[in-house]
Amino acid sequence: NGNGIISTKTKLDYESQNNYILNISLSDGNTTDYATVFIKVTDVNDNSPVFGPTSTTITILENMPAGTSVTSVSATDMDESFNGLVVYSLRGGEGKMDIDTAGLILLQKVLDREDQGFYNLTVIASDQGQPRLSTALNLTVIIDDVNDNFPVFSSNRYEVSVPEDEALGKALLTVSATDRDTGANALVKYRIVSQQPPTSSPVFLVNLTTGQLSLSQQLDYEAINEFEVEVEASDGGEPSLSAKTHVFVHVLDINDNPPEFNQAAYDIFVSENLQKGSPIYTFSVTDKDEVENAQIIYYLSAEDGDNPYSIQQDGTILANGYLDRETKEEYELVVVASDNGVPQRQVIGRNTLFFVCSFLLFINLSVCAFSESWFSPVTRQNFTHVSIQVLDVNDNPPQFTKAQYLANVHVATAKEGVSVLFVTATDLDAGDNSVISYSLMNRSDDFRINNHTGEITLSSNLDHITTDTVVTLIVIAADNGVPQLTSNGKRVNDTNDNAPAFSTLIQTNLSAPENAASLDLGIFSATDLDIGVNALISYSLQDDFAGMFHINSSTGKLTTKKSLDREMMDNYELKIIATDSGKPPLSASLALSITVEDVNDNPPEFPHKSYSVTVKENEPPHVILSAAATDKDIGYNAIIHYTIIGETSSFHVGELSGNITTLQSLDYESRSQYTFILKAFNPEEPHLQDTANITGSSILLQKITVQDINEEGPIFDRPSY
Repeated sequence: NGNGIISTKTKLDYESQNNYILNISLSDGNTTDYATVFIKVTDVNDNSPVFGPTSTTITILENMPAGTSVTSVSATDMDESFNGLVVYSLRGGEGKMDIDTAGLILLQKVLDREDQGFYNLTVIASDQGQPRLSTALNLTVIIDDVNDNFPVFSSNRYEVSVPEDEALGKALLTVSATDRDTGANALVKYRIVSQQPPTSSPVFLVNLTTGQLSLSQQLDYEAINEFEVEVEASDGGEPSLSAKTHVFVHVLDINDNPPEFNQAAYDIFVSENLQKGSPIYTFSVTDKDEVENAQIIYYLSAEDGDNPYSIQQDGTILANGYLDRETKEEYELVVVASDNGVPQRQVIGRNTLFFVCSFLLFINLSVCAFSESWFSPVTRQNFTHVSIQVLDVNDNPPQFTKAQYLANVHVATAKEGVSVLFVTATDLDAGDNSVISYSLMNRSDDFRINNHTGEITLSSNLDHITTDTVVTLIVIAADNGVPQLTSNGKRVNDTNDNAPAFSTLIQTNLSAPENAASLDLGIFSATDLDIGVNALISYSLQDDFAGMFHINSSTGKLTTKKSLDREMMDNYELKIIATDSGKPPLSASLALSITVEDVNDNPPEFPHKSYSVTVKENEPPHVILSAAATDKDIGYNAIIHYTIIGETSSFHVGELSGNITTLQSLDYESRSQYTFILKAFNPEEPHLQDTANITGSSILLQKITVQDINEEGPIFDRPSY
């Protein structure tokens, strides 16, 4: 202005222009003077820092080590000096990240995506002017997943109970595993690693993605009642991480097995006259199920309604009535075993009921009506057929067919041995209990009785008896039972004081041919003077030579069970033992010597398969080889004859000796070698000789080499050349 004051017309901006040069003129109207004014604009902190272009969203892998760079930022300030000096600071990051003076954001700690998946950061760029100006930049740091977490099952042990009849494909339970990672690293797949106990085919399947465990094979409680299945869960990371859990499958018993008898049918023997309530037989019945499913209830029914028996719930049959073999000797029964299964199920159908009724030869209506309850859908059942045979007890004495027998004898013509009459008695018992022997109560000098047939004969000529004399004889009929009963109602108490005895007429030196499949060597029976069981004899062998011999224990019949081989053993010393049934038992023995007769069943055999002989030429006929064969047989069966096959003009063999001789002098120059066959054979039938398979003879190849003698001088092939 006129006063020489320079003033600004507009606001100065250091950042636009920081100095000015003014040319000023001063004039008083006459004289003008000039001056140059240099104006320097002083910076004022009027600009905030400005960030350069940068991405505000950053991703970084978790688990990177401390010091790893996250990103870098850069800010500028148009001011000068301290006003333009930018300093960085960081907000957020929770101490996991920091920024240096250059704007580089670095990790201070390892990041874990599973703890925090992202961070919101604010980078503040501040200048150093007064007042201080700053600018903020918001960043989002996203943590990328690394497969650093194993799948984790909701339980390390699962348990489930499954009925053994569960349908195939049924879902049993679902195992569940989670993975804290994301994406493929958290994608869990399931598989069965092992199954205990192992089976040929896997019993269980697990869904690959859902972990649902299902049934692939039918369960059977009776075979395996518990499984341990190891299931693995693996994620989709690289490398994949996995975890395992155990599933315990408890198989529940279902009433799927009926009771089982250990026999399809039973033959039971019981003595008559048993006391009421006496046990007869106890059945062994098993049920593969358990607990209630295996509790057995028994039912008993008779074929014809006549059932003097009952059955207890332990399977024991009791005699509830009087058993008399002479009235009924056999009972046909059906025993039904039912379990008490839960759930209760039907196992026998009505067609089977018809079969059972038919099998029992028309069971009466009441029995079949009772049987309807067997097939109601409440239990599993099984049945068996039982035949009870009532054994005889000696409870009936012999009875004569007549109370009195009469006979007339002409004294004048009576002779010793003449038959007078037969008396006959019967016994309602069976077996030895019904075998009757006859005897006279009082000894008679004139009459005797055959104790087997009951025939009374004269034992004298009766010349001392007058005509019209009446002789009264009392005959006693006694059975062979124990205790022994007689027709007069008395018991005979025999003492076992007689041992069995073999007859001295028995031939004890026997012979038997070899190679026979089975031989009957005869019956070697003994007798016993006692009666009843004291006279009941059984036979045995002291040594049966490893089953070679067998004797019938009742009859004493001796047989062979294997073929005899004389070449293995040519004689057997057997001892037969006869033992009675008394108490204590008495016994006797019979020694037999059995010689095995030879059969021509062995061919001759040479000690060598072939012979080689060297013979000098020009030697007179002589023995060149003695080739003797052997035969395991004996006697005529071991006689060996020899013959040569081929070359019979030059050689001869002794028919019985086997000595081979030359028939003439041999000439090396004519023939230096001979080969022929020597055969040894039996003349006995069967004629063991050469056959296609060389059975029955021995054939030997002979090789005769003629040794050269220097008997010829050299000879020219032509008389002159």
